[in-house]
Amino acid sequence: MKHTPDPRANGISTNDYCKLLLRQRYSHEARGKVLLLPSSGLVVVPFTHHNGGWDVVVVEGHGSYPVGGYHLSVGDTEIETAVELTLGEPVPVRFVQTIGEAEDLPDGTIILTREGRSLRKGTDADGTVWTSFLKTPVRSADLSDVLFPAKVYGAVPVKKSPDDQKLK
Repeated sequence: MKHTPDPRANGISTNDYCKLLLRQRYSHEARGKVLLLPSSGLVVVPFTHHNGGWDVVVVEGHGSYPVGGYHLSVGDTEIETAVELTLGEPVPVRFVQTIGEAEDLPDGTIILTREGRSLRKGTDADGTVWTSFLKTPVRSADLSDVLFPAKVYGAVPVKKSPDDQKLK
């Protein structure tokens, strides 16, 4: 299985990117969990906590970070926002075949198109709006250049206030 980095992470710092994501756990709870780091697409397991981060072993890597015991140091913010994977269960992969199917997805869902565009779905008073990271939103009718099928990446709640990011 190949994991790819989130296109929203290109050109910004890891901390700025992690601020876009929902916090999944406190850092001290990470030891031994299998985590997907969305900014890099690496799958890691944290094993030793140190001031400001974790030493992790790469379970699934690519390029400069191959599998086979490669160790990295990952900051607390990236560990807190990483997606936990469960061993033994396949990670579900969904695709939408048309813009109509994409419009039926919940707000906050991100689709990755065949040409590598990342579009986040939203709704306003005039209907569905699609936004690429740091780009002007476009309406569904203006997406004639999107190639389908597109991979459904996930739904992320829209940030409303700093209090919404706190763990309960």
